[in-house]
Amino acid sequence: MHIDDLAAFSGWGAEAGRSLRAVGWLSSTHPFSTGRISAEVYAKLKLLLVDPWQPFVSCGVHPCELCQFDGPLGGANLFVPDGTKILVCPELITHSIAAHHYRPPDEFLTAVINCPETRTMEYKRLLLASGGRSLVGECRG
Repeated sequence: MHIDDLAAFSGWGAEAGRSLRAVGWLSSTHPFSTGRISAEVYAKLKLLLVDPWQPFVSCGVHPCELCQFDGPLGGANLFVPDGTKILVCPELITHSIAAHHYRPPDEFLTAVINCPETRTMEYKRLLLASGGRSLVGECRG
């Protein structure tokens, strides 16, 4: 499923969509930015994806649309608040970086480095400050 980087992400309704921006929703039929990222950013992104907070869990999985054969499957999403908006990426973003040399936008890389661990109160506060009140209100659990 392709969505342009930093485009509005409306998958969770109009109110939430005002704060959400897509990152890393790649497809083989659309060009994407490539280049190197630091090992520090990659390691932090992997850490955040160990137990990502989500307003709800999706019931399906998506294959990597860039792999010709036997690509990995992903079903989780990562919400990275930056203080003004929330950047939403699929868990396959680390695969896209490592295997396909995808380079996310600089503002996403900065937000990842500054993002608290997802199961902390600091993360929840930053999520709220970034416009995520409707997402937290939807959370059941």
